[in-house]
Amino acid sequence: MTVQQVGGAAPASRPDEPDGPVGAEPSRPSPRRRRHRWLDAAIAIVLLVLVAVGALRWLDSTAYVVVVLQTAGPFVLIGLGLLLVATLVGRRWVMAAPVVIALAVAVTVAAPAFRASSSPKVEPDLTVMSANVWIGSANVNQLMDAVRFHSVDVLVLVEATPALMQRLDAEGAGDYFTHREGAARPSTSSGTMVLSRYPLSVRSAGTDPAVEATQSVQPELDVTTPKGTVRLKVAHPTAPLRGDTVEWRAGLQALRSWKERLDGDEPVVMAGDFNASFGHPAMRDVAAGLADAQRTDGQGWVRTWPFAGNRLPAFVQLDHLLSRGLTVVSAGQVAVNRADHAAVWAGYALPKR
Repeated sequence: MTVQQVGGAAPASRPDEPDGPVGAEPSRPSPRRRRHRWLDAAIAIVLLVLVAVGALRWLDSTAYVVVVLQTAGPFVLIGLGLLLVATLVGRRWVMAAPVVIALAVAVTVAAPAFRASSSPKVEPDLTVMSANVWIGSANVNQLMDAVRFHSVDVLVLVEATPALMQRLDAEGAGDYFTHREGAARPSTSSGTMVLSRYPLSVRSAGTDPAVEATQSVQPELDVTTPKGTVRLKVAHPTAPLRGDTVEWRAGLQALRSWKERLDGDEPVVMAGDFNASFGHPAMRDVAAGLADAQRTDGQGWVRTWPFAGNRLPAFVQLDHLLSRGLTVVSAGQVAVNRADHAAVWAGYALPKR
C-alpha cells in the first residue's frame, strides 16, 4: 500500500544526499572579489618593497647596492604617499592601515629637514661656500658671480686643478680672495684649495692618506675673522663607487674621529663633498652634534648631485656645511655649468665675545 504525502510536499532528503543538483560545481569568487584580492596583493608587495628600502637607512653596510638604495629615502616617502592615494581610491580600507603607519614613520624621519631653526634676522659674520668643481672643469665666471652675489668670505674648492686656479684668477679671484691654502693637482679629483678674504693658518695640510683615509687633500685651517677665529676642516672622502665602498666608509669614519677629537668650544665648520647623504648611517655619525646648514634652514629635500654630465636629475645631497658653535643665518645652493655638483653656501654669525 502506497502512502501519499499530504499536500504534495516533496520527500525529505536523506542525510547522505547532497543539497542541490547532482554534479554541481562549488561556488567561485565573483570577478569583483578576485580583482580586490589582486589589488590587495599588489598593494602589499609595493608596500613591502618601499618599507624594505626605507629601512636600509639604519643598516650600516658597505654593500654597493645598499649604499645606493640608502639615497632613495625621498622616493620612499613619495612612493608611500602615492600608494596611500591608490589605496583610498580603490577603497581597500584593510590595506590603508599599514600604508598609513609606514607613511607616518617616513614623515617623522623626513620632518626635521623641513623645520627651520636658522636666524635670518641676524647679520652674518662669515659666509662659506663649498664647490666641487669636477676636476677643474666648472664655469669660473658663474662661480665668481655666485661668490660676489652671496658675499662669500671663504671658498672651498674640491677637485681643484692648477688650470682652474688660473682661470679663477683671470676672473678676479686673486683680488677678491687675498689668502689661499691647499694643493691644486692636475688631472685628478684629489686636489683641494681654500680661498679666503680673511687670514688662514694651517693646522694640518691634510695630505696624508693614512690619516685622512682618502687620497684627497683635506686641509684643516684657522680662519681669523674680525669677530673671532673659526676652525675649518675640508671633507672629500672617496666616492662610493662599486669596489670602493670600504674606503668610502673609512673616509667618513676618519672625519668622525677628527670631530670627536675636538676639544673646547671653539666654532667649527666642516665643508666639502662628503659623498654621502643623511640616508647613510656613517654620514649621520659624522654630523651628530653638528648643524647641517641646509637642514637647519629648513630646506627639506636638498639636491646637490648629479648635475652636468648625467642623465638623471639631481636627487641627493652629497655636499654639506656642518658647523658647531655658530648660528646659521641663511643657506642655499648654486648650480654651475660644467660641474656635476651644486655648490652649497651658508652665512654664519659668530658668538659674541
